[in-house]
Amino acid sequence: QQSDKNISQKVDSLLNDAFAKGIFSGQVVISHNSENIYYKQFGFADWKTKRSIDEKTLFNIGSLNKQFTEEIIHQLVYENKLSYTDSLRKYIDIFPIEIGNKITIQQLLDMKAGLGDYLQDPKFEELQFKDFTLAQLIDIIKTAPLLFEPGTSQEYSNSGYVVLGALIEKITNESYEKNLTDRIVKPLGLENIYYTKEEKAKQINRAYGTEINFEGNKISFDEISNSTPAGGIYTNISNLLKFTEAKQKSTLPSKKKYESGMFAGGTPFWNSTICYNDKNGFAFVVMANAGNIADELAPRINSIIKDEPYPPLELPFRLSLYKIINEKGIEYVKVNVDKLAEQAGLPYDDRFLNFFGYQFLNGNKVDIAIDLFKLNVELFPKVANTYDSLAEAYLKSGDKISALKYYKMELQLVPNNEQVKTIITNLENRK
Repeated sequence: QQSDKNISQKVDSLLNDAFAKGIFSGQVVISHNSENIYYKQFGFADWKTKRSIDEKTLFNIGSLNKQFTEEIIHQLVYENKLSYTDSLRKYIDIFPIEIGNKITIQQLLDMKAGLGDYLQDPKFEELQFKDFTLAQLIDIIKTAPLLFEPGTSQEYSNSGYVVLGALIEKITNESYEKNLTDRIVKPLGLENIYYTKEEKAKQINRAYGTEINFEGNKISFDEISNSTPAGGIYTNISNLLKFTEAKQKSTLPSKKKYESGMFAGGTPFWNSTICYNDKNGFAFVVMANAGNIADELAPRINSIIKDEPYPPLELPFRLSLYKIINEKGIEYVKVNVDKLAEQAGLPYDDRFLNFFGYQFLNGNKVDIAIDLFKLNVELFPKVANTYDSLAEAYLKSGDKISALKYYKMELQLVPNNEQVKTIITNLENRK
């Protein structure tokens, strides 16, 4: 068995490699049998001002606070206030009777209830940076169609955990935030957990979410919003490690035996992971304020702890693709597109180039986006969406003539698409 010092050295080498590649900003802590064996920060809380990161710096933990929501549900079961097999409708009347009766508490925990993701709903975009309430989110969720019959499939669901939050409020007659404080924060002796936009805004020592652009430059921006039972809480690495160790040792108030696990949360600009193993006594937390790097680092750190091999860190594929296009040209992409899709870990179909085309379009690399969309039209001439994406890119470039041409080609494939007809009419009227 390797020593803690050896593990720390290997982890430090991995993290230095990630930082040198320009893809990590954040911090990592590792404990073994509740003794910290490694802690280090990399990069900045704010890359513009070069404000440093420390143990008290607050990070957006994204979906990791689903772990808190789950624990509170386990506590309510332990207190005999609900059962995993109970139907949702027994407690709250959100959905029509036939749906509410089919959805169980266990299905909500396991993301098997058929609920989707309120974050993708246009109505949430209007609320996102306002002082929204849980009730407003439930109003959005209850009108969305089910993705599948409850219990027949599984789909990652932010909506399901918001519903669990509403259930917690109903059963306890207290706010979700009060439950979080009384059932997790106080029992574990945690400090500095912030739920509301107003409270987050008061905290000076908070990291800013960071975008890494195609040139590798880091652009930080302070973007805060209310949390939900599904995500968005701000806390520090010490708190998250305490919670992780409590899961590892099964010392949370629910008495639930969690054993081992690895969980992650994030947005395009934040990423945190926790990992715990009750067999080897290791627990660790990775907090990053850039990209999805914590998701890449966590399994590699776990492999180091277990003394197992792991793959080398690669640049995010969008950065690799940018480098390839600049150095080898679009013709190389055309000849090797199936291999590139495999490298990206994605299926090779029309969605592959379309997805990365939009990455370039949204990153203001419009010429590259147009080249990728043109190639996609050439490769998938019978897919209407390839023409739509190319037309949109031409429109953004200011080339309305080319945009009109490709919208018309799209309409030939989908002659009943009223939205495309309207765009064509508007473009023709502006000629």
